[in-house]
Amino acid sequence: MDRRDFLASLGAATFASQVPLRGGDEGPASGRITLLHTNDTHSRIEPFGPGNGAISGLGGIARRATLVRQLRQQLGPVLLLDAGDTFQGTPYFNRYKGRLDYQLMRMVGYDAGTLGNHDFDNGVGMLVEAMESMEQLKHANPPFALLNCNFDFKGAPAMGKRVRPYLIREFPGLRVGITGVGVAFAGLVAPKNHEGIEWKDPYASLKPVVKRLRDVEKVDLVVVLSHLGYNLKGSAPDDLRMPGEVAGIDAIIGGHSHTFLETPTRVPQALGETLVFQVGFGGVNLGRMDFVATRGTVRAASGAAMPVAGYSQA
Repeated sequence: MDRRDFLASLGAATFASQVPLRGGDEGPASGRITLLHTNDTHSRIEPFGPGNGAISGLGGIARRATLVRQLRQQLGPVLLLDAGDTFQGTPYFNRYKGRLDYQLMRMVGYDAGTLGNHDFDNGVGMLVEAMESMEQLKHANPPFALLNCNFDFKGAPAMGKRVRPYLIREFPGLRVGITGVGVAFAGLVAPKNHEGIEWKDPYASLKPVVKRLRDVEKVDLVVVLSHLGYNLKGSAPDDLRMPGEVAGIDAIIGGHSHTFLETPTRVPQALGETLVFQVGFGGVNLGRMDFVATRGTVRAASGAAMPVAGYSQA
């Protein structure tokens, strides 16, 4: 990381720390959490070069790592999450078959991610190899969890034992439950590349998981990592319809449709409100959402997209 990238990331972190929370008083018994997130990074290790229009010069995993580190130093509890399609898109994937992507995510400090359709581009066996390469980084912190509750892994046990239906993380005054869902394989993933894995309806799969997180695990905040797409206008399950179909979700971190949002979309649901967010593709932005919750109820929430940009002196 050179000085220019460091200064750029530091400036972005300062901006991010000023994102206000809205929606109510935190209260003495409240817990606070910041969700940092990416989606559809597509093996984009380096920044986009010239000739890429508005995203020229943006991105790069080294810059993202610096930005995340600065935010973690400034803020309280932070979770770093990803909504899938980590693989495919640059020669780095062609050469390293996803191993480099997962190893770098672990080194940057991602807490959890989900699976996108392109993560199956080299088949289940190669995906398992990439997971194994990440597991070998014994000194990386924190451990990285892959989450999905709508894929049935009975026919692919080596992969099934590496993917969890949900994850619980605890912080002072706050218990967070995270799960994930993926898009249907039909028309996107060749049958041989998801052999042994069956797709199930994401809304039907989410309902019992969210209920367990709320009623049994007693979480204060429910987060879904979704690789369904932002708004498919009724043609298939998507993120905007999810809150109306599955009550009790506080945040949906989306992917698949490469949708650029500057702030989260607030969607009413039976138990309150869901923040739905997606920040483009290729790692050009880092998403941020802040929540304050008390006894399972969100008291305040806000969010913004932060460009991962270089620094140029005048």
